[in-house]
Amino acid sequence: MADSGSTEATTGQLTGENSQTPHSWILPQETPIDIKINGQTYAIMLATPLDLEDFALGFCLSEGLVKNSQAIIGMVAKQLKHGFEVDVELSDEALDRFNIIDKRRNMAGASGCGICGLTSLSHIVEPLPKIQSDLLVSVNAFIKAKKQLSNFTPLYNQSRSVHAAAFADVGGNILYAKEDVGRHNALDKLIGTLSKNQQDFGQGFIILTSRFAFELAQKSARMGFAVVVSISAPTSMAVELATKTNMTFAAFSGGSELMVFSEIDRICLKPVD
Repeated sequence: MADSGSTEATTGQLTGENSQTPHSWILPQETPIDIKINGQTYAIMLATPLDLEDFALGFCLSEGLVKNSQAIIGMVAKQLKHGFEVDVELSDEALDRFNIIDKRRNMAGASGCGICGLTSLSHIVEPLPKIQSDLLVSVNAFIKAKKQLSNFTPLYNQSRSVHAAAFADVGGNILYAKEDVGRHNALDKLIGTLSKNQQDFGQGFIILTSRFAFELAQKSARMGFAVVVSISAPTSMAVELATKTNMTFAAFSGGSELMVFSEIDRICLKPVD
Protein backbone atom coordinates (compact mmCIF):
# COMPACT_ATOMS: atom_id res chain seq x y z
CA MET A 1 0.00 0.00 0.00
CA ALA A 2 1.14 3.53 -0.70
CA ASP A 3 1.64 5.94 2.18
CA SER A 4 -1.81 7.30 3.06
CA GLY A 5 -0.32 10.77 3.29
CA SER A 6 0.52 10.66 -0.41
CA THR A 7 -3.03 10.00 -1.61
CA GLU A 8 -6.48 11.53 -1.30
CA ALA A 9 -9.85 9.85 -1.79
CA THR A 10 -12.42 11.47 -4.02
CA THR A 11 -15.76 10.51 -5.53
CA GLY A 12 -17.25 10.81 -8.97
CA GLN A 13 -19.83 9.23 -11.24
CA LEU A 14 -18.82 6.00 -12.94
CA THR A 15 -20.62 6.37 -16.24
CA GLY A 16 -21.28 3.76 -18.91
CA GLU A 17 -23.64 3.54 -21.87
CA ASN A 18 -26.59 2.53 -19.73
CA SER A 19 -25.70 3.35 -16.14
CA GLN A 20 -24.29 5.97 -13.83
CA THR A 21 -23.30 5.17 -10.26
CA PRO A 22 -21.31 6.95 -7.52
CA HIS A 23 -17.73 5.67 -7.36
CA SER A 24 -14.70 6.37 -5.19
CA TRP A 25 -11.22 6.97 -6.62
CA ILE A 26 -7.78 7.41 -5.10
CA LEU A 27 -5.73 10.38 -6.31
CA PRO A 28 -2.01 10.93 -5.71
CA GLN A 29 -1.07 14.15 -3.98
CA GLU A 30 0.70 16.81 -6.00
CA THR A 31 2.21 19.47 -3.78
CA PRO A 32 4.93 22.16 -3.94
CA ILE A 33 8.36 21.04 -2.74
CA ASP A 34 10.75 23.89 -1.95
CA ILE A 35 14.31 22.66 -2.52
CA LYS A 36 16.68 24.95 -0.68
CA ILE A 37 20.47 25.04 -0.96
CA ASN A 38 22.03 26.26 2.29
CA GLY A 39 18.85 28.06 3.25
CA GLN A 40 18.14 29.68 -0.14
CA THR A 41 15.38 28.47 -2.47
CA TYR A 42 16.84 26.89 -5.59
CA ALA A 43 13.71 25.34 -7.11
CA ILE A 44 10.08 24.78 -6.26
CA MET A 45 8.94 21.51 -7.77
CA LEU A 46 5.49 19.96 -7.89
CA ALA A 47 5.82 16.38 -6.68
CA THR A 48 4.28 13.59 -4.66
CA PRO A 49 5.34 14.01 -1.00
CA LEU A 50 7.09 10.65 -0.67
CA ASP A 51 10.83 10.00 -0.22
CA LEU A 52 11.58 13.71 -0.14
CA GLU A 53 15.17 13.40 1.04
CA ASP A 54 15.89 10.86 -1.70
CA PHE A 55 14.21 13.26 -4.13
CA ALA A 56 16.39 16.19 -3.06
CA LEU A 57 19.56 14.09 -3.17
CA GLY A 58 18.75 12.68 -6.59
CA PHE A 59 17.76 16.12 -7.86
CA CYS A 60 21.09 17.62 -6.78
CA LEU A 61 22.99 14.77 -8.43
CA SER A 62 21.00 14.53 -11.66
CA GLU A 63 21.00 18.31 -12.14
CA GLY A 64 24.78 18.37 -11.72
CA LEU A 65 24.64 20.64 -8.67
CA VAL A 66 26.96 18.31 -6.76
CA LYS A 67 29.47 15.73 -7.96
CA ASN A 68 28.60 13.10 -5.37
CA SER A 69 26.50 12.57 -2.26
CA GLN A 70 29.50 13.34 0.00
CA ALA A 71 29.13 17.00 -1.00
CA ILE A 72 25.90 17.09 1.01
CA ILE A 73 26.64 17.34 4.72
CA GLY A 74 23.10 17.77 5.97
CA MET A 75 19.49 17.64 4.89
CA VAL A 76 16.24 18.51 6.69
CA ALA A 77 12.75 17.94 5.28
CA LYS A 78 9.69 19.46 6.90
CA GLN A 79 6.05 20.12 6.15
CA LEU A 80 4.83 23.68 5.77
CA LYS A 81 1.35 25.16 5.54
CA HIS A 82 1.25 25.04 1.73
CA GLY A 83 3.70 22.27 0.93
CA PHE A 84 7.04 20.85 1.95
CA GLU A 85 10.58 22.14 2.27
CA VAL A 86 13.86 20.27 1.95
CA ASP A 87 16.91 22.25 3.02
CA VAL A 88 20.11 20.78 1.58
CA GLU A 89 23.35 21.82 3.26
CA LEU A 90 26.44 21.68 1.05
CA SER A 91 30.04 21.61 2.17
CA ASP A 92 31.99 24.84 1.64
CA GLU A 93 33.77 23.40 -1.39
CA ALA A 94 30.54 22.13 -2.94
CA LEU A 95 28.78 25.42 -2.24
CA ASP A 96 31.56 27.32 -4.03
CA ARG A 97 31.09 25.03 -7.03
CA PHE A 98 27.33 25.45 -6.89
CA ASN A 99 27.66 29.23 -6.92
CA ILE A 100 29.87 29.00 -10.00
CA ILE A 101 27.38 26.79 -11.84
CA ASP A 102 24.56 29.26 -11.09
CA LYS A 103 21.85 27.32 -12.90
CA ARG A 104 19.11 28.52 -10.60
CA ARG A 105 15.51 28.06 -11.65
CA ASN A 106 13.43 31.21 -11.59
CA MET A 107 9.96 29.70 -11.54
CA ALA A 108 8.08 26.67 -10.29
CA GLY A 109 8.98 23.43 -12.03
CA ALA A 110 5.85 21.59 -13.09
CA SER A 111 5.45 17.90 -12.42
CA GLY A 112 5.47 17.25 -16.16
CA CYS A 113 8.61 19.16 -17.08
CA GLY A 114 12.15 18.81 -15.82
CA ILE A 115 13.64 21.93 -17.41
CA CYS A 116 11.01 24.54 -16.49
CA GLY A 117 12.50 27.73 -15.11
CA LEU A 118 16.06 27.36 -16.36
CA THR A 119 17.45 30.77 -17.17
CA SER A 120 19.44 29.92 -20.29
CA LEU A 121 19.10 27.65 -23.33
CA SER A 122 22.75 26.70 -22.81
CA HIS A 123 21.67 24.71 -19.77
CA ILE A 124 19.57 22.48 -22.01
CA VAL A 125 22.26 21.68 -24.59
CA GLU A 126 25.23 21.39 -22.24
CA PRO A 127 27.70 18.68 -23.32
CA LEU A 128 27.66 15.39 -21.44
CA PRO A 129 30.42 12.76 -21.27
CA LYS A 130 30.14 9.65 -23.43
CA ILE A 131 29.18 6.52 -21.53
CA GLN A 132 31.79 3.77 -21.48
CA SER A 133 30.36 0.42 -20.42
CA ASP A 134 30.59 -3.26 -21.35
CA LEU A 135 27.25 -4.03 -19.66
CA LEU A 136 25.27 -6.72 -21.44
CA VAL A 137 21.54 -7.24 -20.85
CA SER A 138 19.25 -9.83 -22.43
CA VAL A 139 15.82 -9.18 -23.87
CA ASN A 140 14.46 -11.68 -21.32
CA ALA A 141 15.79 -9.50 -18.50
CA PHE A 142 13.83 -6.49 -19.80
CA ILE A 143 10.67 -8.57 -20.10
CA LYS A 144 11.14 -9.95 -16.57
CA ALA A 145 11.56 -6.46 -15.11
CA LYS A 146 8.48 -5.21 -16.95
CA LYS A 147 6.40 -8.08 -15.53
CA GLN A 148 7.68 -7.38 -11.99
CA LEU A 149 7.02 -3.67 -12.11
CA SER A 150 3.41 -3.77 -10.88
CA ASN A 151 4.66 -5.37 -7.65
CA PHE A 152 6.71 -2.22 -6.96
CA THR A 153 4.15 0.46 -7.84
CA PRO A 154 1.49 0.57 -5.10
CA LEU A 155 0.61 4.20 -5.76
CA TYR A 156 -0.01 3.55 -9.45
CA ASN A 157 -2.02 0.44 -8.63
CA GLN A 158 -4.36 2.61 -6.55
CA SER A 159 -4.55 5.75 -8.63
CA ARG A 160 -3.47 4.95 -12.22
CA SER A 161 -1.99 8.45 -12.44
CA VAL A 162 1.69 8.40 -11.45
CA HIS A 163 4.97 7.48 -13.08
CA ALA A 164 7.58 5.01 -11.85
CA ALA A 165 11.32 4.60 -12.30
CA ALA A 166 13.01 1.34 -11.30
CA PHE A 167 16.51 -0.10 -11.25
CA ALA A 168 17.01 -3.78 -12.11
CA ASP A 169 20.09 -5.99 -12.15
CA VAL A 170 21.29 -7.70 -15.33
CA GLY A 171 19.02 -10.64 -14.56
CA GLY A 172 15.95 -8.39 -14.67
CA ASN A 173 15.32 -8.42 -10.91
CA ILE A 174 14.01 -5.06 -9.73
CA LEU A 175 16.07 -3.82 -6.78
CA TYR A 176 14.57 -0.36 -6.23
CA ALA A 177 11.56 1.54 -7.56
CA LYS A 178 10.13 5.00 -6.92
CA GLU A 179 6.87 6.72 -7.90
CA ASP A 180 5.79 10.31 -8.43
CA VAL A 181 3.31 12.41 -10.39
CA GLY A 182 6.31 13.79 -12.28
CA ARG A 183 8.32 11.40 -14.43
CA HIS A 184 11.58 13.24 -13.78
CA ASN A 185 10.78 13.38 -10.04
CA ALA A 186 10.41 9.59 -9.97
CA LEU A 187 13.84 9.24 -11.59
CA ASP A 188 15.38 11.74 -9.17
CA LYS A 189 13.97 9.79 -6.23
CA LEU A 190 15.42 6.59 -7.67
CA ILE A 191 18.83 8.19 -8.21
CA GLY A 192 18.81 9.44 -4.62
CA THR A 193 17.93 5.99 -3.30
CA LEU A 194 20.62 4.29 -5.39
CA SER A 195 23.24 6.79 -4.23
CA LYS A 196 22.19 6.52 -0.58
CA ASN A 197 22.48 2.72 -0.77
CA GLN A 198 25.81 2.91 -2.63
CA GLN A 199 24.41 0.93 -5.54
CA ASP A 200 26.74 0.58 -8.52
CA PHE A 201 24.87 2.35 -11.33
CA GLY A 202 26.82 0.37 -13.91
CA GLN A 203 25.58 -3.05 -12.79
CA GLY A 204 22.00 -2.78 -13.94
CA PHE A 205 19.51 -0.87 -16.03
CA ILE A 206 16.72 1.67 -15.61
CA ILE A 207 13.12 0.86 -16.55
CA LEU A 208 10.63 3.73 -16.85
CA THR A 209 6.86 3.70 -17.14
CA SER A 210 6.71 7.12 -18.79
CA ARG A 211 7.74 8.24 -22.24
CA PHE A 212 11.48 8.79 -22.53
CA ALA A 213 11.57 12.56 -22.83
CA PHE A 214 14.65 14.77 -23.10
CA GLU A 215 15.03 15.57 -19.41
CA LEU A 216 15.02 11.86 -18.54
CA ALA A 217 17.70 11.19 -21.15
CA GLN A 218 19.77 14.08 -19.79
CA LYS A 219 19.53 12.94 -16.19
CA SER A 220 20.27 9.31 -17.14
CA ALA A 221 23.29 10.29 -19.20
CA ARG A 222 24.65 12.61 -16.52
CA MET A 223 24.49 9.79 -13.97
CA GLY A 224 26.18 7.35 -16.38
CA PHE A 225 23.38 4.80 -16.81
CA ALA A 226 24.44 2.66 -19.74
CA VAL A 227 21.09 1.02 -20.46
CA VAL A 228 17.62 2.53 -20.18
CA VAL A 229 14.32 1.01 -21.30
CA SER A 230 10.87 2.60 -21.23
CA ILE A 231 7.39 1.19 -21.53
CA SER A 232 6.27 4.26 -23.48
CA ALA A 233 7.90 5.68 -26.58
CA PRO A 234 10.69 8.30 -26.62
CA THR A 235 10.91 11.77 -28.10
CA SER A 236 13.29 12.74 -30.89
CA MET A 237 15.49 14.88 -28.61
CA ALA A 238 15.81 12.03 -26.12
CA VAL A 239 16.95 9.58 -28.79
CA GLU A 240 19.39 12.13 -30.16
CA LEU A 241 20.92 12.64 -26.71
CA ALA A 242 21.10 8.90 -26.02
CA THR A 243 22.93 8.42 -29.33
CA LYS A 244 25.38 11.24 -28.65
CA THR A 245 26.25 9.92 -25.20
CA ASN A 246 26.55 6.23 -26.21
CA MET A 247 23.60 5.25 -24.03
CA THR A 248 21.62 2.17 -24.95
CA PHE A 249 17.97 3.08 -25.12
CA ALA A 250 15.05 0.83 -26.04
CA ALA A 251 11.27 1.03 -25.72
CA PHE A 252 8.69 -1.73 -25.59
CA SER A 253 6.68 -1.84 -28.80
CA GLY A 254 3.51 -2.75 -26.93
CA GLY A 255 4.18 -6.43 -26.31
CA SER A 256 7.38 -8.26 -25.51
CA GLU A 257 9.39 -6.84 -28.40
CA LEU A 258 11.76 -3.92 -28.04
CA MET A 259 12.52 -1.09 -30.40
CA VAL A 260 16.22 -0.35 -29.84
CA PHE A 261 17.15 3.20 -30.79
CA SER A 262 20.83 3.37 -29.84
CA GLU A 263 23.84 1.22 -28.93
CA ILE A 264 22.21 -2.15 -29.63
CA ASP A 265 25.46 -4.03 -28.86
CA ARG A 266 24.61 -3.98 -25.13
CA ILE A 267 21.44 -5.99 -25.78
CA CYS A 268 21.59 -9.72 -26.44
CA LEU A 269 18.90 -12.25 -27.35
CA LYS A 270 19.90 -14.97 -24.89
CA PRO A 271 20.13 -14.64 -21.07
CA VAL A 272 23.50 -13.51 -19.73
CA ASP A 273 25.39 -16.22 -17.81
